[in-house]
Amino acid sequence: MHYFNKVKVKQEVFSLIYGKGNVVFALPKEHRLDGFYVFAVKYENNQKVHYTIDGFPNWSSADGCCQTVFYPKDLDLNDIDFQPPHKVLSEKQILKYRDKDVLEMQCPSGIWRNINECPEELIKKALKKSKYFLFRKQLDK
Repeated sequence: MHYFNKVKVKQEVFSLIYGKGNVVFALPKEHRLDGFYVFAVKYENNQKVHYTIDGFPNWSSADGCCQTVFYPKDLDLNDIDFQPPHKVLSEKQILKYRDKDVLEMQCPSGIWRNINECPEELIKKALKKSKYFLFRKQLDK
């Protein structure tokens, strides 16, 4: 069964990337096809993202798809890292850690995610505006 099989307009959802949002469009069940975008969510920062019935966003690549949106009651945010970075990285360090696949970015939701799980537009915007405090080396668990 698909996670968002019963999604409805005006329903509240939570994105690991953008935070709280509301469904602004949901395709009727009889018109839905697997792998296609069937609902759209508008977030507090006015970002609008389309999702498949499994919760895969329109900005993710086909090979790196992962669910990034959930119903708020299904998430336990106590286990998620919201800590500020210990130190601000330089642009050189950011590029080095990205190449080694140990770079994390703090998303608008406040959650730290591996750089490969973040929208490219967010990464480019942060780097262009020199917001290096949004990046950190992945913490060893």
